[in-house]
Amino acid sequence: MIKTIKRLKIAVIGDVMLDHYVFGNVDRISPEAPVPVLNVKDEKFYLGGAANVARNLKDLGVNVYLIGCIGKDESANIFKKLCENENINAKLIETNRITTKKTRIVAHSQQIVRVDREQKQPIDYKTKNEIVKAVTKENIDAIIISDYGKGVISSKLIEELRNIFDKFISVDPKVNHTKMYKDVDLITPNLKETQDMSKIEIQNDNDLKKAANIIIKNTKCKYLLVTQGENGMTLFSQNGFTYHEKALAKEVYDVTGAGDTVIAVSTMCFALGFDPIKAVKLSSIAASIVVGKRGTSSVKFEEIKDYL
Repeated sequence: MIKTIKRLKIAVIGDVMLDHYVFGNVDRISPEAPVPVLNVKDEKFYLGGAANVARNLKDLGVNVYLIGCIGKDESANIFKKLCENENINAKLIETNRITTKKTRIVAHSQQIVRVDREQKQPIDYKTKNEIVKAVTKENIDAIIISDYGKGVISSKLIEELRNIFDKFISVDPKVNHTKMYKDVDLITPNLKETQDMSKIEIQNDNDLKKAANIIIKNTKCKYLLVTQGENGMTLFSQNGFTYHEKALAKEVYDVTGAGDTVIAVSTMCFALGFDPIKAVKLSSIAASIVVGKRGTSSVKFEEIKDYL
């Protein structure tokens, strides 16, 4: 099984970002304004956005190929160094916009503010072609579209990927981009995203089924995997098949990045030819492990084996 996973190659295409954490203590209020004064004790950088999906795949043992856009700035240098440290094979296309960076200020283990540095304009035609060219150079078994709405993902890009590659394509969606995801194999929204994408307020299982059917009808995706936090996750298919998996987590410390883990594991399973129920079960196990860790985390295949 592990040998098979190590032969698998999955491309992650999307909005990469640098996650920056500043840790400290607050023991006074500023005399300049009624705001807390943070006494900084430490700071750390992590791979964020599409890069965290790639990190999840790498930790599972998959050969991962990350494709995204960065700026020509210090954040880009830090990001590239993190990719090297994680042994992630990355094609990072330099653009004239800044590298997306999210700074979270944390005092006494509590996030008190987040500062975003980003530009959201769509990438140009030349950059889009570079992305497609980068994928065609590799012997890819599956593609994950990680869409955070920062301008990398477009309907034209997805259409070209779908036309060129007869491979499994999954999408971690951005709500207002629903129309872009035509004919992909798998979409993995959370409950709120499912409501927004379908325009249906979900209060029970019937509402969830209606919402899922609307999304499947509008996108023509083969599978829709809706994650519902403590209520588990439900898989809906184009042919009417439905399967629900209860949440397995006993203790939840941090849900950050759980969606990245779900799309990484589910795509890996489908690419390996697993049946849908097994794919959902393993995704649920992986999610239960990752929410039991603090901070943006990932899961190693050995942890899933130990759980089983």
